[in-house]
Amino acid sequence: MNYSIMIKEKINKYNELEIIDAQQIYINKCKDIPEQTFYKVISRMTKSGEIERLTKGIYCRPRVGRFGRMVSSEKHVLEHYLGENGKSGVAVGYRMYNKYNLTTQISKVIEVYSNKSAQEKKKVLNVEIKKVNLRFDSSTTKLIELLDFLENINGIEDLNRKNAVLFIEDAIAFYQEKTFEKINRTIGYKKSTIASLRNVLDYYQITHSVDKYLNALSTYNSIRMEDLYEFAQ
Repeated sequence: MNYSIMIKEKINKYNELEIIDAQQIYINKCKDIPEQTFYKVISRMTKSGEIERLTKGIYCRPRVGRFGRMVSSEKHVLEHYLGENGKSGVAVGYRMYNKYNLTTQISKVIEVYSNKSAQEKKKVLNVEIKKVNLRFDSSTTKLIELLDFLENINGIEDLNRKNAVLFIEDAIAFYQEKTFEKINRTIGYKKSTIASLRNVLDYYQITHSVDKYLNALSTYNSIRMEDLYEFAQ
């Protein structure tokens, strides 16, 4: 079997509109094929219309029907990078704030952390993906959402403070020390964000060692739960 047939067989196993990451396929399934040959075949398949290029290195098999030629949408991109039941990633930013009714404001750009990306940073359609080597369980997902919220709270437009309190109360119940250490090591958060997390943990009397990431002599621009409660009334 020649290389071209082998590569086309790998590609054609993908469903129509499913996201195809060429680099991921090459690394995981075609490493024995010369890289230049692999990408030449991908290029020929694009020119022939067998696959559609969404952005550099990312493709899909188009669906052709009575309404014309259809390519992957934002929905398909999110399904790929978040995975089934969020097992491969998490959306943050305004998509997440809307999910928890923290604001009615929306953003055209959707920010995602994912372990399925072959590149450190990638934008596919309106989805910005950042690669993270994390296993996404409930604790990891909830803590990433909480840390993103704490890092950006002062910039969230039309913040619903009552819902913010409910969101924090739900998320903080999933706090695990080892999970936080792994997330912070992988993503990295501002000292002020970590100080806000410390304040939240202290308020709910949750044992932690977050102080080791902070300077005892420094003052941080961090949130206090007391203030949130006051404005939420």
